[in-house]
Amino acid sequence: MLDLVKKGLLLVLGSGILIKETGEKVANNLVTKGKLTTDEATKMTMDFLEQVKKDIELLQKKGIKEAEKLCTGAGVIRNDEYKALEKRVRDLEKIIQKR
Repeated sequence: MLDLVKKGLLLVLGSGILIKETGEKVANNLVTKGKLTTDEATKMTMDFLEQVKKDIELLQKKGIKEAEKLCTGAGVIRNDEYKALEKRVRDLEKIIQKR
């Protein structure tokens, strides 16, 4: 399950890199054709990348929430829940040892 989530996040990150490279190529082509100045192309690229970054962050948050739902539905506990149970067991063992 965790492996699937990791692969999904890597897919999103890889897509972001591909989108960035494509955006830069488009901007450079527009500069070459004289339709944009270098400054306009730089601003366009930066604005575009900022929006892509926001979209990727949103997708990651949604992906994490969906993964948590899947794990909960499958009966998998979170790390903080595991640590809390582990502490309870240690505390109970101490009580038993004192008797």
